[in-house]
Amino acid sequence: MKGKIIFRWILGVYLLTLVGLLLGGCATMAPQKPQTLAPTDRGTAIFLEKYEFKRPPADWALMKNLEGGDFELGFLKIEKGAFPSQTTFVFDDEPFGSSQQLEERAKQYCTRFLFNSGMFPEIKKQETVQLMGQPALAIDLEGQNPNRDEKARSRVYLLKKGERIISFVCTQWRPLSGTYDPGPFEYFETFVRSFKFLKPSFYDELNEKIKKLKG
Repeated sequence: MKGKIIFRWILGVYLLTLVGLLLGGCATMAPQKPQTLAPTDRGTAIFLEKYEFKRPPADWALMKNLEGGDFELGFLKIEKGAFPSQTTFVFDDEPFGSSQQLEERAKQYCTRFLFNSGMFPEIKKQETVQLMGQPALAIDLEGQNPNRDEKARSRVYLLKKGERIISFVCTQWRPLSGTYDPGPFEYFETFVRSFKFLKPSFYDELNEKIKKLKG
């Protein structure tokens, strides 16, 4: 009887060890998730192995939206001064609108820009520039909401990527009596000018498949 108990105990330990090894092996073989924001030795950062860019200083918080929303990634800086002293800038691969023509898309986009804030920003300047080797629209807007004692200044880039239009947006918020700071907009320009796509997007791959089907 005692021998049977010892045998069962040894068998139980063996089975537990075997299960542990199997589970450990599965865990080792499981693909590792890419680091959200990985620094490089080039002074840039890589976001989910998809985009590379020069990020703003460390006191800017990373904003990410991985489940669909108004943007995919961006940065936020809460600044000194009365609320709402802050600046955000984002990359959005699905800006509002449906037209694939830059001028028309800009009209569509600006009708909804900052809509939820109760503002109706005025276009201060719009010009054609070169971005990523492609023609792009640069749009400067400003708006106010006296009921909430706030104002905002924004710079928007709309540019074509393949058959689609993407955007980069920087918005600085201030109380009505506040003063805008050009510094954060300089970080935004560096972010945009250094931005690189490291792999095709879902839409890029879909367009390639459609082209192949069409011959």
